[in-house]
Amino acid sequence: MGTGQTLLTIGAMILLGSVILTTNRSLSETNTVLLNSNIGLEEVSLATSVIEEAEGKAFDHNTDTTAVTSTSQLTPASQLGPESGDTSAASFDDFDDFNGYRQQVTIDSIPYVIYTRVCYVSSSNPSGPASTSPTWNKRMDVWVWSAFAPDTVKMSTVYSYWNF
Repeated sequence: MGTGQTLLTIGAMILLGSVILTTNRSLSETNTVLLNSNIGLEEVSLATSVIEEAEGKAFDHNTDTTAVTSTSQLTPASQLGPESGDTSAASFDDFDDFNGYRQQVTIDSIPYVIYTRVCYVSSSNPSGPASTSPTWNKRMDVWVWSAFAPDTVKMSTVYSYWNF
């Protein structure tokens, strides 16, 4: 074999090696993106589940069995959260019981943390700051994160009380 053929063979081996390395790197990056996407979807699903569960409850402890006509009849903003005896989401009977709710969930060996905050908000600016006095609107913010995820998912919903 001549010098030209040897150089051509070495060049082909270098080219083949770089193609294999690039392909392996691309496959690895694709797997990472897929894993992060799956974790993100699970985080969104967990947040949505908490929101749907909370929206199935009464607006306020005081509206659970009777109608109220004044915001002064609602739970004070400083007392939003579970009443005594409410120890888990299964025992919550109204929307604001989810204030300060924290849960750890493991799905497919991946641990997630769920945290919620409930506050009164103005109807003219529901995404704005929390109100220090009761209003007809409560906002729930839900954060879900995992040590394996690059980002934290935050979802919010506003729950309003209507009296006709």
